[in-house]
Amino acid sequence: MNLEYSLHARKRMKQRRISEEEVKSCLQSHEILYTDKKGNPKYTAVIGGRCIKVIVSKDNPNYVITVED
Repeated sequence: MNLEYSLHARKRMKQRRISEEEVKSCLQSHEILYTDKKGNPKYTAVIGGRCIKVIVSKDNPNYVITVED
């Protein structure tokens, strides 16, 4: 899986100590999928006992907009 990350996503990943591997795991084995206000897919999964949320672009599913926990 070849992902691109926005600067915002990189900043949030560093701030929240979420690795690229955790983002990929979330996208591959998500438990909940819904969309944000703009229609961008939001994936949620429990990774290592932690709930990770990844929002990707609706126009490019390989572009990570932001990451939350």
